[in-house]
Amino acid sequence: MRIGFGYDVHALSEGRELWIGGIRIDHPYGLVGHSDADVLIHAVCDALLGAANLRDIGYHFPDTSETYEHIDSKILLRETVYLLRKAGYEPGNIDATVAAEQPRLSPYIPEMQKTMAEVMNIPVNDISIKATTTEKLGFTGRREGIAAYAVVLIK
Repeated sequence: MRIGFGYDVHALSEGRELWIGGIRIDHPYGLVGHSDADVLIHAVCDALLGAANLRDIGYHFPDTSETYEHIDSKILLRETVYLLRKAGYEPGNIDATVAAEQPRLSPYIPEMQKTMAEVMNIPVNDISIKATTTEKLGFTGRREGIAAYAVVLIK
Protein backbone atom coordinates (compact mmCIF):
# COMPACT_ATOMS: atom_id res chain seq x y z
CA MET A 1 0.00 0.00 0.00
CA ARG A 2 1.10 3.55 -0.71
CA ILE A 3 -0.18 6.95 0.40
CA GLY A 4 -0.39 10.12 -1.70
CA PHE A 5 -1.19 13.75 -0.94
CA GLY A 6 -2.61 16.33 -3.33
CA TYR A 7 -3.36 20.03 -3.16
CA ASP A 8 -4.89 22.44 -5.64
CA VAL A 9 -6.10 26.01 -5.64
CA HIS A 10 -7.85 28.20 -8.20
CA ALA A 11 -8.97 31.82 -8.14
CA LEU A 12 -12.65 32.71 -8.28
CA SER A 13 -13.97 34.93 -11.07
CA GLU A 14 -17.36 36.20 -12.14
CA GLY A 15 -18.71 34.69 -15.34
CA ARG A 16 -17.09 31.25 -14.96
CA GLU A 17 -18.92 28.00 -14.24
CA LEU A 18 -18.19 26.47 -10.84
CA TRP A 19 -17.21 22.80 -11.05
CA ILE A 20 -16.24 20.93 -7.89
CA GLY A 21 -16.11 17.17 -7.52
CA GLY A 22 -17.26 16.66 -11.08
CA ILE A 23 -20.54 18.49 -10.67
CA ARG A 24 -21.65 21.96 -11.69
CA ILE A 25 -22.71 24.16 -8.78
CA ASP A 26 -24.97 27.12 -9.44
CA HIS A 27 -23.00 30.14 -8.22
CA PRO A 28 -22.25 33.60 -9.67
CA TYR A 29 -18.49 32.91 -9.42
CA GLY A 30 -16.50 30.06 -10.91
CA LEU A 31 -12.91 28.92 -10.77
CA VAL A 32 -10.32 30.16 -13.24
CA GLY A 33 -8.07 27.65 -14.96
CA HIS A 34 -6.94 26.11 -18.22
CA SER A 35 -9.42 23.24 -17.74
CA ASP A 36 -12.73 23.52 -15.89
CA ALA A 37 -10.57 24.23 -12.79
CA ASP A 38 -12.17 21.55 -10.60
CA VAL A 39 -9.95 21.93 -7.52
CA LEU A 40 -11.20 18.77 -5.83
CA ILE A 41 -10.60 16.48 -8.79
CA HIS A 42 -7.21 18.08 -9.43
CA ALA A 43 -6.13 17.49 -5.82
CA VAL A 44 -7.29 13.87 -6.01
CA CYS A 45 -5.45 13.34 -9.32
CA ASP A 46 -2.24 14.73 -7.82
CA ALA A 47 -2.61 12.51 -4.75
CA LEU A 48 -3.17 9.38 -6.87
CA LEU A 49 -0.27 10.17 -9.19
CA GLY A 50 2.01 10.99 -6.27
CA ALA A 51 1.15 7.79 -4.42
CA ALA A 52 2.21 5.76 -7.48
CA ASN A 53 5.30 7.96 -8.05
CA LEU A 54 3.92 9.00 -11.46
CA ARG A 55 4.81 12.70 -11.09
CA ASP A 56 1.92 15.21 -11.03
CA ILE A 57 -1.14 16.41 -12.88
CA GLY A 58 0.76 19.18 -14.65
CA TYR A 59 3.21 16.66 -16.07
CA HIS A 60 0.48 14.46 -17.57
CA PHE A 61 -2.01 17.19 -18.48
CA PRO A 62 -0.02 20.41 -19.03
CA ASP A 63 -1.81 23.75 -19.02
CA THR A 64 0.21 24.68 -22.09
CA SER A 65 -1.56 22.06 -24.21
CA GLU A 66 -4.63 22.96 -26.25
CA THR A 67 -5.79 19.36 -25.74
CA TYR A 68 -6.65 20.15 -22.12
CA GLU A 69 -8.05 23.65 -22.60
CA HIS A 70 -11.55 23.80 -21.08
CA ILE A 71 -11.48 20.01 -20.56
CA ASP A 72 -13.88 18.37 -18.14
CA SER A 73 -11.75 17.32 -15.17
CA LYS A 74 -13.66 14.05 -14.93
CA ILE A 75 -11.74 13.06 -18.09
CA LEU A 76 -8.48 13.87 -16.31
CA LEU A 77 -9.57 11.77 -13.32
CA ARG A 78 -10.52 8.85 -15.57
CA GLU A 79 -7.13 9.06 -17.32
CA THR A 80 -5.31 9.31 -13.98
CA VAL A 81 -6.99 6.14 -12.74
CA TYR A 82 -6.07 4.45 -16.03
CA LEU A 83 -2.40 5.43 -15.50
CA LEU A 84 -2.58 4.18 -11.92
CA ARG A 85 -4.00 0.83 -12.96
CA LYS A 86 -1.52 0.55 -15.84
CA ALA A 87 1.27 0.92 -13.24
CA GLY A 88 -0.23 -1.97 -11.26
CA TYR A 89 -2.07 -0.06 -8.57
CA GLU A 90 -5.69 0.14 -7.54
CA PRO A 91 -7.30 3.12 -5.77
CA GLY A 92 -8.07 2.42 -2.13
CA ASN A 93 -9.80 5.18 -0.22
CA ILE A 94 -9.79 8.95 -0.65
CA ASP A 95 -10.12 11.56 2.08
CA ALA A 96 -10.50 15.09 0.72
CA THR A 97 -11.31 18.54 2.07
CA VAL A 98 -12.46 21.59 0.11
CA ALA A 99 -11.85 24.99 1.70
CA ALA A 100 -14.31 27.66 0.54
CA GLU A 101 -16.26 30.44 2.20
CA GLN A 102 -18.96 30.36 -0.48
CA PRO A 103 -20.92 28.53 -1.68
CA ARG A 104 -21.94 26.16 1.08
CA LEU A 105 -20.80 22.79 -0.30
CA SER A 106 -22.16 20.22 2.16
CA PRO A 107 -25.46 19.71 0.27
CA TYR A 108 -23.50 18.75 -2.87
CA ILE A 109 -21.13 16.24 -1.28
CA PRO A 110 -23.22 13.07 -1.89
CA GLU A 111 -23.48 13.91 -5.60
CA MET A 112 -19.74 14.64 -5.76
CA GLN A 113 -18.99 11.28 -4.15
CA LYS A 114 -21.30 9.43 -6.53
CA THR A 115 -19.91 11.18 -9.61
CA MET A 116 -16.28 10.61 -8.70
CA ALA A 117 -16.91 6.98 -7.70
CA GLU A 118 -18.53 6.31 -11.08
CA VAL A 119 -15.63 7.93 -12.96
CA MET A 120 -13.06 5.95 -10.95
CA ASN A 121 -15.11 2.74 -10.86
CA ILE A 122 -14.76 2.41 -7.09
CA PRO A 123 -17.35 2.20 -4.29
CA VAL A 124 -18.89 5.50 -3.15
CA ASN A 125 -17.99 4.54 0.41
CA ASP A 126 -14.30 4.79 -0.54
CA ILE A 127 -14.57 8.55 -1.15
CA SER A 128 -14.78 10.92 1.81
CA ILE A 129 -15.31 14.58 0.95
CA LYS A 130 -15.51 17.29 3.57
CA ALA A 131 -16.09 21.01 3.23
CA THR A 132 -14.79 23.74 5.50
CA THR A 133 -14.30 27.47 5.60
CA THR A 134 -11.15 29.24 6.67
CA GLU A 135 -13.05 31.46 9.09
CA LYS A 136 -12.67 34.43 6.73
CA LEU A 137 -8.86 34.14 6.84
CA GLY A 138 -6.54 34.10 3.82
CA PHE A 139 -7.45 34.11 0.13
CA THR A 140 -10.24 31.57 0.64
CA GLY A 141 -11.63 33.58 3.52
CA ARG A 142 -11.66 36.70 1.35
CA ARG A 143 -13.52 34.67 -1.31
CA GLU A 144 -10.68 35.11 -3.81
CA GLY A 145 -10.34 31.39 -4.45
CA ILE A 146 -11.03 27.83 -3.38
CA ALA A 147 -8.51 25.21 -2.23
CA ALA A 148 -8.70 21.43 -1.98
CA TYR A 149 -6.59 18.86 -0.17
CA ALA A 150 -6.65 15.10 -0.73
CA VAL A 151 -5.01 12.06 0.82
CA VAL A 152 -5.33 8.71 -0.97
CA LEU A 153 -4.39 5.13 -0.33
CA ILE A 154 -3.50 2.92 -3.27
CA LYS A 155 -2.98 -0.84 -3.23
